Amino acid sequence: MIEEILRYFPNQIYTLLQDMLRSDLNLQRELQEIRIRVGRSILLKTRQADLIIDYQISTSEILQILERLCENSIYAYRNQMCEGFLTVKGGHRIGITGTVVTENGKIINLKYVTSLNFRIAREVINCSNQLLKEVIDLENNSIYNTLIVSPPGKGKTTMLRDMIRNISNGINEIHFKGMTLRCGR
Repeated sequence: MIEEILRYFPNQIYTLLQDMLRSDLNLQRELQEIRIRVGRSILLKTRQADLIIDYQISTSEILQILERLCENSIYAYRNQMCEGFLTVKGGHRIGITGTVVTENGKIINLKYVTSLNFRIAREVINCSNQLLKEVIDLENNSIYNTLIVSPPGKGKTTMLRDMIRNISNGINEIHFKGMTLRCGR
Protein backbone atom coordinates (compact mmCIF):
# COMPACT_ATOMS: atom_id res chain seq x y z
CA MET A 1 0.00 0.00 0.00
CA ILE A 2 2.74 2.48 0.91
CA GLU A 3 4.48 1.59 -2.36
CA GLU A 4 1.53 3.21 -4.18
CA ILE A 5 2.61 6.52 -2.66
CA LEU A 6 6.38 6.19 -2.59
CA ARG A 7 6.55 5.67 -6.36
CA TYR A 8 5.79 9.37 -6.87
CA PHE A 9 8.93 10.51 -5.04
CA PRO A 10 12.32 11.18 -6.67
CA ASN A 11 14.86 8.37 -6.15
CA GLN A 12 16.73 9.91 -3.23
CA ILE A 13 13.56 10.62 -1.22
CA TYR A 14 12.03 7.28 -2.25
CA THR A 15 15.05 5.37 -0.94
CA LEU A 16 15.16 7.39 2.28
CA LEU A 17 11.47 6.79 3.05
CA GLN A 18 11.48 3.17 1.93
CA ASP A 19 14.48 2.34 4.15
CA MET A 20 12.83 3.99 7.17
CA LEU A 21 9.52 2.23 6.65
CA ARG A 22 11.12 -1.17 6.04
CA SER A 23 13.14 -0.92 9.23
CA ASP A 24 10.14 0.15 11.33
CA LEU A 25 7.03 -1.93 10.60
CA ASN A 26 5.09 -0.11 13.31
CA LEU A 27 5.74 3.20 11.54
CA GLN A 28 4.60 1.61 8.29
CA ARG A 29 1.32 0.49 9.92
CA GLU A 30 0.69 3.76 11.76
CA LEU A 31 1.73 6.26 9.08
CA GLN A 32 -1.13 8.62 8.21
CA GLU A 33 0.54 11.47 6.33
CA ILE A 34 3.75 12.44 4.59
CA ARG A 35 4.17 16.21 4.50
CA ILE A 36 6.72 17.79 2.25
CA ARG A 37 7.33 21.54 2.03
CA VAL A 38 9.89 23.52 0.07
CA GLY A 39 12.93 24.32 2.21
CA ARG A 40 11.63 22.28 5.15
CA SER A 41 12.21 18.83 6.57
CA ILE A 42 9.95 15.91 5.65
CA LEU A 43 7.30 15.21 8.29
CA LEU A 44 5.83 11.76 8.86
CA LYS A 45 2.62 11.93 10.86
CA THR A 46 1.14 9.07 12.87
CA ARG A 47 -1.73 9.12 15.38
CA GLN A 48 0.74 9.25 18.27
CA ALA A 49 3.57 11.44 17.03
CA ASP A 50 5.25 13.39 14.28
CA LEU A 51 8.61 12.19 13.00
CA ILE A 52 10.88 14.77 11.36
CA ILE A 53 13.30 13.59 8.69
CA ASP A 54 16.24 15.92 8.23
CA TYR A 55 15.99 16.27 4.46
CA GLN A 56 15.30 19.65 2.89
CA ILE A 57 12.85 19.51 -0.02
CA SER A 58 13.70 21.65 -3.04
CA THR A 59 11.29 23.40 -5.39
CA SER A 60 12.44 21.17 -8.25
CA GLU A 61 11.67 18.04 -6.19
CA ILE A 62 8.15 19.29 -5.45
CA LEU A 63 7.65 19.94 -9.17
CA GLN A 64 9.04 16.50 -10.04
CA ILE A 65 6.61 14.83 -7.61
CA LEU A 66 3.71 16.91 -8.94
CA GLU A 67 4.55 15.93 -12.52
CA ARG A 68 4.56 12.26 -11.52
CA LEU A 69 1.24 12.66 -9.72
CA CYS A 70 -0.22 14.26 -12.84
CA GLU A 71 1.30 11.69 -15.19
CA ASN A 72 3.47 14.43 -16.76
CA SER A 73 0.41 16.47 -17.73
CA ILE A 74 -0.18 19.03 -14.99
CA TYR A 75 -2.59 20.90 -17.29
CA ALA A 76 -4.86 17.83 -17.51
CA TYR A 77 -5.17 17.81 -13.70
CA ARG A 78 -5.64 21.57 -13.32
CA ASN A 79 -9.33 21.40 -12.34
CA GLN A 80 -8.67 18.77 -9.69
CA MET A 81 -5.67 20.75 -8.40
CA CYS A 82 -7.86 23.85 -8.09
CA GLU A 83 -9.94 21.86 -5.59
CA GLY A 84 -6.80 21.70 -3.44
CA PHE A 85 -5.96 18.02 -3.79
CA LEU A 86 -5.33 15.12 -6.13
CA THR A 87 -6.54 11.56 -5.64
CA VAL A 88 -4.31 8.71 -6.80
CA LYS A 89 -4.57 4.93 -7.07
CA GLY A 90 -5.56 3.36 -3.77
CA GLY A 91 -7.69 6.36 -2.74
CA HIS A 92 -4.73 8.28 -1.34
CA ARG A 93 -5.23 12.05 -1.41
CA ILE A 94 -2.52 14.61 -1.84
CA GLY A 95 -3.25 18.09 -0.55
CA ILE A 96 -1.60 20.85 -2.56
CA THR A 97 -0.67 24.38 -1.51
CA GLY A 98 0.75 27.15 -3.61
CA THR A 99 -0.23 30.45 -5.15
CA VAL A 100 -3.72 30.50 -6.63
CA VAL A 101 -4.85 32.40 -9.69
CA THR A 102 -8.44 33.61 -9.43
CA GLU A 103 -10.92 34.96 -11.92
CA ASN A 104 -14.28 36.35 -10.85
CA GLY A 105 -13.72 34.96 -7.36
CA LYS A 106 -13.09 31.42 -8.62
CA ILE A 107 -9.77 29.56 -8.50
CA ILE A 108 -8.75 28.86 -12.09
CA ASN A 109 -5.16 27.76 -11.62
CA LEU A 110 -2.54 26.87 -9.03
CA LYS A 111 1.09 27.83 -9.50
CA TYR A 112 4.28 27.93 -7.44
CA VAL A 113 3.35 24.79 -5.52
CA THR A 114 5.17 24.89 -2.19
CA SER A 115 3.91 21.83 -0.34
CA LEU A 116 2.28 18.45 -0.78
CA ASN A 117 0.54 16.51 1.97
CA PHE A 118 0.08 12.80 1.22
CA ARG A 119 -2.89 11.40 3.19
CA ILE A 120 -2.62 7.62 3.30
CA ALA A 121 -5.89 5.76 2.76
CA ARG A 122 -6.46 2.56 4.70
CA GLU A 123 -9.21 0.03 4.22
CA VAL A 124 -10.87 -1.09 7.43
CA ILE A 125 -13.31 -3.84 6.49
CA ASN A 126 -16.65 -3.71 8.34
CA CYS A 127 -15.85 -0.52 10.27
CA SER A 128 -19.23 0.83 9.14
CA ASN A 129 -21.33 -2.12 10.36
CA GLN A 130 -22.58 -0.37 13.48
CA LEU A 131 -23.51 2.81 11.58
CA LEU A 132 -25.27 1.01 8.71
CA LYS A 133 -28.47 0.47 10.71
CA GLU A 134 -28.82 4.28 10.91
CA VAL A 135 -28.24 4.74 7.18
CA ILE A 136 -30.22 1.90 5.59
CA ASP A 137 -33.98 2.18 5.08
CA LEU A 138 -34.88 -1.53 5.09
CA GLU A 139 -38.57 -0.89 4.49
CA ASN A 140 -37.83 0.67 1.08
CA ASN A 141 -34.53 -1.13 0.36
CA SER A 142 -32.95 2.30 0.15
CA ILE A 143 -30.69 4.57 2.17
CA TYR A 144 -31.42 7.71 4.11
CA ASN A 145 -29.75 10.99 3.20
CA THR A 146 -26.78 11.00 5.53
CA LEU A 147 -24.14 13.46 6.65
CA ILE A 148 -20.95 12.18 8.28
CA VAL A 149 -19.22 14.79 10.43
CA SER A 150 -16.07 14.59 12.53
CA PRO A 151 -12.73 16.37 12.94
CA PRO A 152 -9.96 15.75 10.40
CA GLY A 153 -8.21 12.40 10.58
CA LYS A 154 -11.01 10.60 12.42
CA GLY A 155 -11.94 8.15 9.64
CA LYS A 156 -14.82 9.75 7.72
CA THR A 157 -13.52 8.62 4.33
CA THR A 158 -12.58 5.17 5.63
CA MET A 159 -16.09 4.77 7.08
CA LEU A 160 -17.72 6.04 3.89
CA ARG A 161 -15.74 3.66 1.66
CA ASP A 162 -16.69 0.69 3.80
CA MET A 163 -20.30 1.82 3.91
CA ILE A 164 -20.42 2.11 0.12
CA ARG A 165 -18.86 -1.35 -0.25
CA ASN A 166 -21.50 -2.84 2.05
CA ILE A 167 -24.40 -1.00 0.43
CA SER A 168 -23.23 -1.94 -3.06
CA ASN A 169 -22.76 -5.62 -2.23
CA GLY A 170 -25.86 -5.96 -0.09
CA ILE A 171 -26.06 -7.36 3.43
CA ASN A 172 -27.53 -10.86 3.67
CA GLU A 173 -27.85 -10.78 7.48
CA ILE A 174 -30.47 -8.01 7.31
CA HIS A 175 -31.92 -8.96 3.90
CA PHE A 176 -30.70 -5.78 2.23
CA LYS A 177 -30.22 -6.12 -1.50
CA GLY A 178 -27.19 -4.41 -2.97
CA MET A 179 -27.69 -1.14 -4.80
CA THR A 180 -25.66 1.32 -6.83
CA LEU A 181 -25.35 4.82 -5.42
CA ARG A 182 -25.49 7.79 -7.74
CA CYS A 183 -24.16 11.20 -6.84
CA GLY A 184 -25.98 14.16 -8.28
CA ARG A 185 -24.51 17.59 -8.82
